[in-house]
Amino acid sequence: MSKYAVDYALQVPTGGVTLTGGRFLRAFDNNVRFLQGFDVDRMLYWYRVQAGWPAPGAPYAAGDGHFENNLHGQTAGEFLMGACTSLLWRKDDTLQAMVQALLSEMAAYQQPNGFLLPIDRDMFRTKEYPNYTRAWVTFGLLDAGYAGFDGAFDMVRRMGDHFNHSDVLPFVKDMNLGFQGILANTRLYDSPVGVRKDIDVAIRHYQEEWWLDQLIAGDHRAIYDHPGNHPHSTLLTTLEAYLDLYRVTGWHKYLDAVRSALAMYQDKWQHVGGGIVMCEFDTYYPGCNWLSPKHKYNELCSTNFWVLLHQRMHRLEPDNALHTDQMENALYNVLLAAQVGDQGYHYLNFLQKNKDWRYLDRATCCAAMGTRLAGLLPQFLYTYNEDTVYCDLYAPSQAVLPNGVTLRVDTGWPDDGRVKVTVLEAAKPFTLKLRIPGWARPEGIGIYRTHENVQAGQVFEMEFPFTFRTVHYTGGEELKTHERWALTHGPLLYAALGAPNPLTLRFDPEHPEQWFTPQPGEKRTLTLRDDPHHMYMAYLDIHDEPFDVYPAVEWP
Repeated sequence: MSKYAVDYALQVPTGGVTLTGGRFLRAFDNNVRFLQGFDVDRMLYWYRVQAGWPAPGAPYAAGDGHFENNLHGQTAGEFLMGACTSLLWRKDDTLQAMVQALLSEMAAYQQPNGFLLPIDRDMFRTKEYPNYTRAWVTFGLLDAGYAGFDGAFDMVRRMGDHFNHSDVLPFVKDMNLGFQGILANTRLYDSPVGVRKDIDVAIRHYQEEWWLDQLIAGDHRAIYDHPGNHPHSTLLTTLEAYLDLYRVTGWHKYLDAVRSALAMYQDKWQHVGGGIVMCEFDTYYPGCNWLSPKHKYNELCSTNFWVLLHQRMHRLEPDNALHTDQMENALYNVLLAAQVGDQGYHYLNFLQKNKDWRYLDRATCCAAMGTRLAGLLPQFLYTYNEDTVYCDLYAPSQAVLPNGVTLRVDTGWPDDGRVKVTVLEAAKPFTLKLRIPGWARPEGIGIYRTHENVQAGQVFEMEFPFTFRTVHYTGGEELKTHERWALTHGPLLYAALGAPNPLTLRFDPEHPEQWFTPQPGEKRTLTLRDDPHHMYMAYLDIHDEPFDVYPAVEWP
């Protein structure tokens, strides 16, 4: 008997997908090298100090050192998330050994009652320990369990049992960003060691039915004026948990609230390129759409929650390509744009002047979510059930799926629109669903093209036109003398290079194809007609160049 009232219509692969080229492979490889650069001694520093063991090295810290110095143990959770999701798809002896070293000492440290954070018990009642830090370590141990590490599921179960009976529960939701702790419970329930108590605690101690009502009513205060300590896009991860609760209970109110929230975010809280405007510790209102780096927006954590939320929705609503359109947009134009080679991840992905410096700090919430999202890239390409396979995102890859189908995809995506899907093996005829992205259709809404009775040996070839689209800026940083316009080409967001910002350029936003010409080369660039002084570059290729996604435009 299923422990869910509502089962997913689609499954996601947890192995068997190999990236064979392209930008996803480059991002995956960069992420592996970034993870290999962590120091096990530094990740275990606070565990050893708390246990009274020798503790060589120093904890990770940059800037004010907030994350590891104020949230002891979070970096171990970060590393486990990124390394173990990566190990689902590819063997790596270095990561394997590092994960095993972490798990061995954490297991030796774990208290008889299951307590596993490297702090005094009284400190657990402070800061973000019961929610943020517990969640990060929970996610990391779960990913280690899925990657096949012995003992990881037992460790996370014992930690969950301790929390489910802890004395912080009566006030846990009212702590700093307390709402983010709910997902640790619903994800633990979804695991092989989940128990009903995980769900009971989530509902009793975290659920806010008044907030669900506010979302269903379309009240944007639910997004920017939540009274729980301070508003934050972390509320998106709460929506992930509510979808989990919908599946467990079948209560449609959860699903209605999530659908309404997604519509509000897409309407007033999402930038071109997929980033989320809402962050924290700033002035926000619906449609503010901040651009300058003096504001906080497009946090990489938000994109992680956004992608995983839409992945859940796709599994519930398979033929609604809006969800996979959103995933593609955010992965290419935020995640890949945030990654700085194998050095780290930009924390905030500004759309004007420069990207931020915080890739230099490898122990932040955004670095943690970036490593996990990059490690999951192979999972986002395909979904399936017993008799159907969906090709959701296109990247050079090969997939051996549990339903007996083996596929190979050859493509230059996202640098060109040619896609070839070859069915290498099929245990029986199946249905193949091929996504036609919204940006390649005049309506701007993606669809799935259905092929019935597909068999081994069949080949499907498609070519999607890379059209130009312009997006008119509205928001809190409109200019009095000029309109501001952003530019996309195919699936990629572009930015004008140059300083000072905002730039002022001359072209016709209604006919961008007459003004921009793609240039060959490893980095996607566009030249602007009658302007030898400025060029456009794909936003995901920009690192330290000054740029402007929304330049001021003089109409010809």
